Amino acid sequence: MKKLLILNASPRKNGNISQMAKELSAKYSALGYETEEVDVLKLKFTPCIACMKCRSQNCCVFNDDATFVGEKISNADIIAIAAPVWWGNIPGHLKSLFDRNVYRMMGESRLGIPVPKLKGKKGIILTACTTPFPFSHLCGQVTGVYKAINEIFKSSGIKIISKKFKAGTRKR
Repeated sequence: MKKLLILNASPRKNGNISQMAKELSAKYSALGYETEEVDVLKLKFTPCIACMKCRSQNCCVFNDDATFVGEKISNADIIAIAAPVWWGNIPGHLKSLFDRNVYRMMGESRLGIPVPKLKGKKGIILTACTTPFPFSHLCGQVTGVYKAINEIFKSSGIKIISKKFKAGTRKR
């Protein structure tokens, strides 16, 4: 059975991001996917310390929730990132999760050129911000999230199949 993994980085369990994640889960469940949602802000893990041991050992020196979620990323067919816009970017805890799993998502050639390890996987981006459209894009809010996740996905070999956003959410 194909798997959809949703990494929800929103602290609001009834907010726009969470609603978008629920809708995505329902859609893919109806298509026969096994779906799972991970609440990123509830994860307990040590941030990357840049020891670089993961590069030679192909595993992190820490064994915690980031390792557990990294295995889920490796086993998923589709990875959906559901993240609010925080200062024109993704929330820091989500970024730290990806930092801890970089060894599992991409390698490097002898010359230091990124080598994607997750080719064949697909990605979805869900985001929301309080800035109204078109300023959500013109001011780099939504586009900042797209750019950050696109960089992570591209370096990993994950092909983005969908992007969805809600702007002007202050009163929703």
